[in-house]
This record gives sequence, structure tokens and C-alpha cells, in this order.
Amino acid sequence: MPPDLPPPPTRFRRRLLAVMLVTGLVPLVLLGFLARQALQELLSVSLAPVEQVLDELSAGLAREGHSQAALDEARLNLAQAELARRALVRRTPMLIAALLLVSAAVLTAAAVLLGRALTRPVSTLTRGMWAYARGDLSVQLPAPDSPRDELQFLLVQFNRMGRELAAQRERLKSAEQIAAWQDVARALAHELRNPLTAMKLALARLSRADGPPDATRIAESVSLLQEEVELLMRMTRSFSDFARLPAPRFQPVALRPLLAELCALYQETSPVPVELQPGPEPTLSADPDGLRRLFGNLLKNATEASPSGAAPVHLSLEALPSCVRVSIRDHGGGIPQVLEGPALTRGLFSTKPGGSGLGLPIAQKIVHEHGGTLRLEPAPGGGTLARVDLPFNPPPAGTVPP
Repeated sequence: MPPDLPPPPTRFRRRLLAVMLVTGLVPLVLLGFLARQALQELLSVSLAPVEQVLDELSAGLAREGHSQAALDEARLNLAQAELARRALVRRTPMLIAALLLVSAAVLTAAAVLLGRALTRPVSTLTRGMWAYARGDLSVQLPAPDSPRDELQFLLVQFNRMGRELAAQRERLKSAEQIAAWQDVARALAHELRNPLTAMKLALARLSRADGPPDATRIAESVSLLQEEVELLMRMTRSFSDFARLPAPRFQPVALRPLLAELCALYQETSPVPVELQPGPEPTLSADPDGLRRLFGNLLKNATEASPSGAAPVHLSLEALPSCVRVSIRDHGGGIPQVLEGPALTRGLFSTKPGGSGLGLPIAQKIVHEHGGTLRLEPAPGGGTLARVDLPFNPPPAGTVPP
């Protein structure tokens, strides 16, 4: 059994043992009591009348002068019978008690063996369900090809369910990959359309044959082509960086100093002040570089969405029982609806000049790797509120679904 799986309760085995002991021993106790009573009545017959008869016969034989050897042998046999009767009376309770103890031991052993036989498949199913809960659908429980009883049939059906779930997950993964490629294709088409259109117009101006070559027109067209090529290069680098995001390296991170460092960094280029609100100073296990990239993207979005003269961008920290919540509030144009989960990576569109649309997907990927959640919602009074919940300890490797 896995070390992190708590042992199942043994209440069923205890109940089975109690039921078998009660149903087995109660009749034995009653039968033993009745047998003891019967034996006591049978062995309570007194030999005094027989001894009196023997004494009268002995006196008669003595008067007549006959031999008393046979009579003496009868008296000896009678005495031995009396001793045997008394020994049997003494030993009967002990024999009944020994019978009860042996019966109790046999019933206990039978209850233990039966309990193990009944609970072993249940424990096996528990291990299988624990593996499935961790996302490991490759686990197959030991089960015969042809089940001989209901419990073995249950194991066979459990394995069948696991194979069907694994097949469904593969189909879902394929569908998600196709949908992801469709999103990427739509995003690339959207982002490439504008620079390609500008480049096409610049080339059309260069190829016009309605007059002598114009140095100014040529210089403007070449400059426009250079700008659009540079934009395409920046987009290419952004997509390449997204594809090569490094794996997280978890270590203890003091979150407040990290956020204060980012606030000071973006304060220099932000059109509005960036303020970190007072609060707790939590420490969590996280990838510091990933957190800088995560909150840097969110702060960049918040400051770029804030017009000059608007209220400051506010960051706040809140320590919850199982996680840390970081909230980033701006007073920009806001968003029309709540964005979370797959909605954060759908489309990859950007409304900023030169933007690649990868800021939120990168943030969502980093939050996902830390086992947390990212949620964007319209803020009361205008603007956008971004909330990031990060657990104090990241999930074990392999438990975060892809």
C-alpha cells in the first residue's frame, strides 16, 4: 500500500468476528449447559442401596459358610465405578470449557480468514482507486480472466473501466491538441495579418511604375518593411520563449520581498504609481524565476492598461489556510467578463501594438505548474482584478494534469 494512503478501517473484520463468535459460541454454550445437566442427573445416582444389598449378601454367605471371592470382586468393581463417576463429575466442566475454547479458537481463525478473503479485494480496489485519483490510469489490478465470484468480477470490471478511461483520456488529449493547434493557427493568422498587409502595401509602393523613382517614397517603404520585419521577429522570439519555458525549480520563497522588487522595477516605466499594500509576509515553496515572470506579466498588463493620471495599481497579499492569494487591481478599461482556466489561453490575441498575446498563457502555465489558480474579473468601479492563489507546497511531480 502506498505510504501516503491511510490504512482502511478494520471495523468490518471486527464485526464479522463478533458475529461469528456469537452465532457459533452461543449454541455451544447452551448445548454444553444442557449436556452438563444431563450428565449430572445421570451420574447423581447413589450407590448406597447397592452397597447395602452387597452387605446383606455377604452376611448371608458368611452364615452359610460359602466363599465371598465373587462378592469381593463385585465390591471392587463397584468402588472403581464410583471413583470413575466422581472423576467424570469433576472433569465434565473442564471438558466443556475446553470444547468452548477450541470452538472459539476455530471460529476466530475462520472469521479472520474469511475477513481477509472478503477485504483483500476491497483493499486492492482501494489501491486502484487511489492510483486513479492521482491520475495514473495505467494501473491494472490482479484479477483472473474468468471471475469465479462477485468480488473477482468487480476487479475485472474495475480494470475494464481503467482501460476505457485511459482510452477516453487519450482521445480527449488528441482533441485538446487539435483545438490548441487551431487556436495557434487563428492567433498566428490574426497577428501576422497586420504586418503582412503593411509589407504588401510597402512593396506595392515600391513596385509602382507611374513615374520616376522617388527616394523619399523608397526610404519610407523600406523603413516600413524594416519595422514590420522587426515586429515579426519579436513575435517569433515570443513564441519561441513560450515553447522553451524552463521547468520549475522549487525552493522556499519569501513572497513579499519578491513582489516589492517587481513593484520597484515597473514603477519606473508605469504611467501610474504601483503600490504594494501592507499585509502578511508568507513564505512558500515555489520557483522564484517563474513567480517573477508570472507577476511581471500581470503587472505589465495592469500598468499598460492604466491611463496616465488614473488611480495606482494596487498589489495585496492574503494568507489563506491552504494557500497565498495575490491580488492585482488596476483602473484601466477592464474586461467584459471573468476569465479563468482555458479561457486564459484561448485565442492568444493582443490589443497592444507589438504584443504577442502570450502574456496570459505564460502566466497560466506557471500558475498551473505550481498547482494554483489564476482568475481575471471585472473590478468594482472599473478596471481589472487579477487573483492568483498559490499553495504553500506545490503538488508532487506527476500529479498536475498536462
